[in-house]
Amino acid sequence: MGLAPFTEADFVLSKDKRAEITAGLTERQAFMVNHWMDLHEVINRGDWDGMDRFFNTDTMTYDNPNRPDLGTYHVWKTSPQGLYKTFPPSLYRTLKAWGRGEDEICVLCHHHGKHTGGPYMGVQPTGNDLNVLWFSWLRFRGDKIDHIYSISDVLTMLKDLEVINVPQPVDPYK
Repeated sequence: MGLAPFTEADFVLSKDKRAEITAGLTERQAFMVNHWMDLHEVINRGDWDGMDRFFNTDTMTYDNPNRPDLGTYHVWKTSPQGLYKTFPPSLYRTLKAWGRGEDEICVLCHHHGKHTGGPYMGVQPTGNDLNVLWFSWLRFRGDKIDHIYSISDVLTMLKDLEVINVPQPVDPYK
């Protein structure tokens, strides 16, 4: 799946778009996905205190093989804050969602911004676009997020931000 052309307006999900994303889910699963999409709206406007109401802040854990340093909610919360400053406008949206049972969802998401706010991994602002697709598996306890496991396209992100050079093979098996 490539990323279709978009505008910043696409990061404000209409009622119809939300219904499309949650189609086929149970009522509970749709609640969880909408909870996640509501969180994105809060993060998109930089409401860091407002973020807390979406999580079990004392027990929430975060796993990501690219960011093993972000294990607890309070440490993980610094990541969207840093991204917000470094890649304004730093916008998030959900593209697709799946559910399993009454406490798990999986979401495919998109994060967009421009590298204009400050250095990233030692690279001064380039003005380059940040467009990262990622999957998150979320587990809820009650009506709040209790665990997130995320995996993202970090290789493309680091290439696009000029942090690393990545050779592009024509046929990697020759």
